[in-house]
Parts: sequence; structure tokens; C-alpha cells
Amino acid sequence: MSELEILQRRKELVLLSCDLQRATLARRFGRIQRNPVRVALGAAAGAVGKPMVWRIGVSALGLAVKAYRNRSRRKASRFLNN
Repeated sequence: MSELEILQRRKELVLLSCDLQRATLARRFGRIQRNPVRVALGAAAGAVGKPMVWRIGVSALGLAVKAYRNRSRRKASRFLNN
């Protein structure tokens, strides 16, 4: 194998690695955008200026945090029971 072929193979491996990292980041970013807690936080942050909407936003945020904690507890109990 010549040095030029070795360099060409390395280039292909680097490009493949970049594609895999890009796909991983896109997948993780998609999960972040779909996260219900993040959606509730965005709604609460948008409602800061208006008093009534502020209360509704804080209530929604509280419900989202509670749901997230319950989900985390269920996952932890499933892990401990297995």
C-alpha cells in the first residue's frame, strides 16, 4: 500500500467520523427540542410579563417538573427492581 493510498483511507475515515458525529448531534438536538420540560419552561418564560399568564405559566412549570420527577422515579424504581 502506498503512502498516497494510506492518506486517502485516513481522509475517508475522518469524513465518516464527521458524518457520524453530525448525526449524533442532530439526534440529541432533536431530543432536546421534544423534551416536555423544555417546552413548559419556554411557555413560562414567554409569560413573564403578564401577571395572570405568569401564574398560569408557573403552574404549568410546576406540573411539568412534577411529571418529570415522577417519570425519573419510575425509571429508577424499574432499574432497582430488575
